[in-house]
Amino acid sequence: MTRGVFKAIVYYDCLDYPLTKEELESFSFKDEGEIKNNLIQLAKGFHFLKGREALIQLRKERNQIAEEKWEKTLKAVKWLRLIPYIRLVFASGSLALSNTDEESDLDVLIVTKSGRIWITRFLTVFILSLLGARRTRYEKIAPDKICLNHFITDKSLYIPRKSIYTAQLYSRLVPITGEKDLIDRFFEANSWIRNYIPKFPISNFQFPNKFQIPNSNFLKLIRNIEEKILDTKLGDWIERILKKYQLRRINNYHLTHKPGGRIKADNESLEFHPDSPELRIIERYNKIMLQLGFEDLTEKSSFVI
Repeated sequence: MTRGVFKAIVYYDCLDYPLTKEELESFSFKDEGEIKNNLIQLAKGFHFLKGREALIQLRKERNQIAEEKWEKTLKAVKWLRLIPYIRLVFASGSLALSNTDEESDLDVLIVTKSGRIWITRFLTVFILSLLGARRTRYEKIAPDKICLNHFITDKSLYIPRKSIYTAQLYSRLVPITGEKDLIDRFFEANSWIRNYIPKFPISNFQFPNKFQIPNSNFLKLIRNIEEKILDTKLGDWIERILKKYQLRRINNYHLTHKPGGRIKADNESLEFHPDSPELRIIERYNKIMLQLGFEDLTEKSSFVI
């Protein structure tokens, strides 16, 4: 077994997620030579650390829960096709893995047109709030609510935060809406993922998939009309007003300044992770590695920006 395969199995153990052979082939970490150990078990098509057989049933149960959550996600995202400037919507986090529990919210990454990120976010929040489908800042736990924690633009596709966590997170994104050329551009811009996951298919990402929402010519016409109206000085003025309004709310939110969180708000990227699980997962990964006697395979808890 390569060290890269072993590291992947340990990493996903931190997520309570046993891996299939196909997943190991696609998402194993960078190979660092062979390793001999008797710590890995294979059962019913899944690879996991010995003593963790219960993860097989847990994965099946979470997958069933995720099916219902996917239905709710797609139902809500369909309404987002009314909003101008949304270019791409990815499912992220536990939803993308179909590894959700009953309390899981629904993470998405939204790509907007550059220069209109503030209008897009405002309208997205407004529509999902009307539907009762948005997780608000006041909800500590928000089952089945969409968490609008990350927006970027079509000119800021590069994700600068690099770690084993972010490599796995962004490699497992699931496209819901958008054009394939933009999906390809996103993964090409983030080809650094292959520094961590060498076999990840940067230029051959599978799309469409079973979660894809088909395009609607009628809704596309509506968006084109909306964008024609807003691609003017009026739209520039609205963008500035909404930026000022939203920045004030973001800066006044108490968790914005929480130590250890990750909050970013500018014209090309909006990221809201006041309680990011990144450090927690990497620390757990390192703890397991050390307990298993693999000090040389631990990861840094700091990040290259």
